[in-house]
Amino acid sequence: MRSPRHILIAVAAGLALADASIVTLALPQLLQELNTTVEGVAAILGVYTVVLAAALLPVERLQRVYGAPRTGAAGMALFAAASVVAGTSNSLGMLLAARGVQAIGGAAALVAGFALLEPGGAAGARGRRLWLGAAVLAAAVGPALGGALTEALSWRWIFFAQAPVAALAAVVALREPTRDTRPVADDGTGPRLTPGPAIALALVSAALTAVLFLLVLLLVAGWDVSPLHAAFTVTVIPAGALIGSRITGDARARAAAGCALVGAGVLALAFLPDAHLLWTVVPQAAAGLGMGLALPALGGDLLPERDPQDAARLLVLRHVGIALALVVLAPIVSHNLASATERAKERGVAVVLDARLAPTEKLRLAPVLLAGVDDEQPRHGLRAALDTGRQTIASDEHAAYDEVARRTDETLVLAVGEAFRTAFLVTGALALLAAVAVLPRRWTPALMAVGVTAVALPLAFVGLHASAAPEPVKLQDPCKPRALPQTGGIEGFLQDRALEVLDTTACKAGATREELVLALTDEQERQRFERRHGVDPRSLSTLLAGLLGG
Repeated sequence: MRSPRHILIAVAAGLALADASIVTLALPQLLQELNTTVEGVAAILGVYTVVLAAALLPVERLQRVYGAPRTGAAGMALFAAASVVAGTSNSLGMLLAARGVQAIGGAAALVAGFALLEPGGAAGARGRRLWLGAAVLAAAVGPALGGALTEALSWRWIFFAQAPVAALAAVVALREPTRDTRPVADDGTGPRLTPGPAIALALVSAALTAVLFLLVLLLVAGWDVSPLHAAFTVTVIPAGALIGSRITGDARARAAAGCALVGAGVLALAFLPDAHLLWTVVPQAAAGLGMGLALPALGGDLLPERDPQDAARLLVLRHVGIALALVVLAPIVSHNLASATERAKERGVAVVLDARLAPTEKLRLAPVLLAGVDDEQPRHGLRAALDTGRQTIASDEHAAYDEVARRTDETLVLAVGEAFRTAFLVTGALALLAAVAVLPRRWTPALMAVGVTAVALPLAFVGLHASAAPEPVKLQDPCKPRALPQTGGIEGFLQDRALEVLDTTACKAGATREELVLALTDEQERQRFERRHGVDPRSLSTLLAGLLGG
């Protein structure tokens, strides 16, 4: 049984290793508070990942010279100090600088932690179990811890809470005896660093971090789920990993099956039918089970992890893959989310214009309701605008308004899902490529079953999306005749004529009527309209500008 001080060292190393799962829950709040972009919050993970990958091998050489206790103590102390600075940061630049220093300390904590926990022999076997257990436990507890701290206090406490653990571990590490940590000579009997498993480890690590990053952004920023609820939701992944890590069998088969399950789960997440959290459980469970199968099979079984140098090499592979995934996926999500937000606004305007509300109300509400929608927290903005708008509607119009609110919300959720779809598909493909890289020559029945699941699960969610997702709003061609609301009375007659003028004017400009409504009521939309169509919308129709308050 390992001593409490070894458990503390393992926990500190686990914090450094599971950084992404802990910090990811703070990203949506950081997106808003630091007034940054998706690329900016991705850099909060990316800087740590890149610097950690770059520092691991140099730090491993240093610990051979100065010993694991002193190297570990220095690294953990540095990690603690940088965590405090990160928590006090008031700008993205300062936070990124602190994250870089934190990563250097984390690299030393990981390499020295491995050396201190795995001295060799029976004690080394117990230390390895503690090393692996701490990593899995940190990944499991990390999302819940990050979500709870973010919601109860703020994102800053994610960093503050890590500092005392790392500082105490630094004191404990310094009291450990110095051991010989030179690389173990290769006697030809153990695993070697070969291309297939190495590529698989990098790709599946990239996929797992990317899916956590994407899923948290989808839930908190896209679906307006609270950080704490999102944290408990994404805990399904590491919980599945705990189960998967206990499954034994041929290492190559476990690695291939695990990577395939990760791919299947992530691909299924690309086709969630609506914003109910339960839809995410099965895909997450598949990805988590795959994580528990793949990572232990790749690290230590198919790839060597006998000494700190081996451990550093595997950690470099994992973090290089993670960094590349963040570099590729963050711009995709940012661009798609901005485009999806614009589509959602236009579709929302179409819902309002076609609603059976009083004409004066719909012309007033159409731009106002969608004005709060932005690409940082689109659903949160829409919900706030809908709640405010309902208070301005006559009670006899509430039923019609509530239908508009429901349909507009569905429209936005669909658009947000479309924004994340490409990134989920790319991430799933990375995991499937990892499976291909380690496919065994002989397929067991269990591996065949996993292969079937890898195909069936995404296809099932494609079918589910096609049957259960709300019908998307289609923006009609303003140059073609369309059915008008025809609500009757003088107001209804005037409304129909105003909508006809909207169509005619939009047709002449080569735009949709929804674009035109937004452009006549919002300065940013007006500038976008002018860039896109080469004309100031206010010059197209004095009547429309007057009706819409432009």
